[in-house]
Amino acid sequence: MASTSIKAQATEQCDYEMIVNTGITRGPSDSKLGVILSPIGGGANLNTTNLIKNWGAMGRGYTYFLPNSSDKFRTKSPCMADNFCWIGIKGKKGELNPHWYIETITVSTKGPGVINRMKTFQFLEEIVTVYPDASHGECP
Repeated sequence: MASTSIKAQATEQCDYEMIVNTGITRGPSDSKLGVILSPIGGGANLNTTNLIKNWGAMGRGYTYFLPNSSDKFRTKSPCMADNFCWIGIKGKKGELNPHWYIETITVSTKGPGVINRMKTFQFLEEIVTVYPDASHGECP
């Protein structure tokens, strides 16, 4: 019986929201950005290969990652077993703009029961190369 409830929890759907705060320089507004979120203790990652198309929540025609902006992204996906501990962003063909200043990325989730979590990743850094992976966090 216990294994049945564990399976039910693993298939429950959660609402995820990510807010990306861009600093004084513009980021990529029309590229295929991949995002991966990893939970504490390992387990299944939450990811997408096209952040703007698949999770963009700012409306049709909106320009993402303008200087000094906050952009929202939302998705519904299976609930993670634990809180987020690492995030990575990657351009498919180098679409991360050099000099894009990422201030923070906040990720939150809401789901059935007490599965309500939030984590802010403090990037506070400029992307300085043409083909970078921008990542932040540390998983135990």
